[in-house]
Amino acid sequence: METFARLVDRAGTVMAGAAALCLLGAILAVSWMVFWRAIGGVNSWELETSIYLAVAAVFLASPFTLRTNGHIGMELLDATLSDGARRKLALVGNVLGFVVCAYLAYVGLELTLRAYASGEKVLGVWTPYLWPKYATMPLGLGVTALQYIVAIARLRQPGPAAAEAASEAPGGVS
Repeated sequence: METFARLVDRAGTVMAGAAALCLLGAILAVSWMVFWRAIGGVNSWELETSIYLAVAAVFLASPFTLRTNGHIGMELLDATLSDGARRKLALVGNVLGFVVCAYLAYVGLELTLRAYASGEKVLGVWTPYLWPKYATMPLGLGVTALQYIVAIARLRQPGPAAAEAASEAPGGVS
């Protein structure tokens, strides 16, 4: 299980790097758009590109955010629970998170395959295919679902490591 966990952790880190590059690309596209308009140019691709990149960044960064506890926590509830209750709540949160992410990854995969097969494009001046944007949903949420499996496995480890995992649980109430 530890090899699987390391592989999922690495995939999440690589995807976070890709998300950062997507955000940089979106910033550059919007900056170019503002500059180009300021000198009287007409924009055609900048807005759609920045939207694509921002959407991709959200989904690609999801596994890393889960692993590093970048979510919003409820520390008041966490402070009032015993270790056992905190662990159970974290387990329930992780299982629910896995179910939601796995379902959305499946739906996103269906959407991506349908858009790819039909050659669906965005309406407008610049008409990019929709499937690359849609593909970030099953990729990001699929790896996030795997990250939930890793979190559940870490919670189920016996001893103090599990108590620490419960206090830092991604799906819990840290």
